[in-house]
Amino acid sequence: MKNAINGTGTALPAPAGPVVAVVGSRSVTSCPALLARLAELAPAQVVSGGAAGADTLAAGWARANGVPLRELLPDYAAHGDGAPHVRNAAIVAAADLVLVVWDGASRGTLSAARAAVRRGRRCEWLAAPAPSAAPVAGGLGL
Repeated sequence: MKNAINGTGTALPAPAGPVVAVVGSRSVTSCPALLARLAELAPAQVVSGGAAGADTLAAGWARANGVPLRELLPDYAAHGDGAPHVRNAAIVAAADLVLVVWDGASRGTLSAARAAVRRGRRCEWLAAPAPSAAPVAGGLGL
């Protein structure tokens, strides 16, 4: 990420580690691979969606390790039914790397992964394997 500018016009140092987004299925209640990867990366910040499952695991890890956590919640008042997709795009836009904890079925997780691909963000798939270019159940391919 680029250096930020403080109020005096002086460049602030870039964060020590990457900004890591964690997106994933609500059904995931345990993912040792996620926790291990976060520890390896030593992120400057964790960005997530504040939902149950993978988001909760990431938030717990960040709090336990003193890593700043940014949770972006869907704004249904502003975006209606599309709010989760708008939120997913914002999550990946804020990150250098996206960790995807997919249960093999969640369309919301695939929405976030597709947003990451569109933005050119690197994705690492944890838990279920990444879908190939061929469509997956529900017609959602990457």
